[in-house]
Amino acid sequence: MDIEKCRALKEKLADIPEPQIVSAAEFFNGNDDLGSIGCNLISHPGVEAFRTTLMGLLARPDVEAVYAQISELDPGDECWPFTDAILVVGRISGTDLRNAVKALHPDEVGTAQDFGISSTIGEKHRAPVAVIWWD
Repeated sequence: MDIEKCRALKEKLADIPEPQIVSAAEFFNGNDDLGSIGCNLISHPGVEAFRTTLMGLLARPDVEAVYAQISELDPGDECWPFTDAILVVGRISGTDLRNAVKALHPDEVGTAQDFGISSTIGEKHRAPVAVIWWD
């Protein structure tokens, strides 16, 4: 884990009111902390698998942006911020999104409305927001 990038991300997020949302690119930059995403998984595929799969969504024409919504900003000095929800902005169908991320074993995939997620990200992009969630 890149400690300097971790500290910089925590400082940046501390200045953002909740819900704290950051691009997936920023969330994964320097991050190799298994506890930062999918920590409930019995067989964690690794942070690189999360990075590759989630950043790969951006290559799709029906996906405009991918964000991490931070659930816990500072779980410890040597820990990356924690997310249990990834926000996917675009017109990707729920079925296509579930299939694209099935190797990450999410607990649920649904709409922002299903999860009570703020619509501000969708309004920024003028597109629907889907949520990938791990318990």
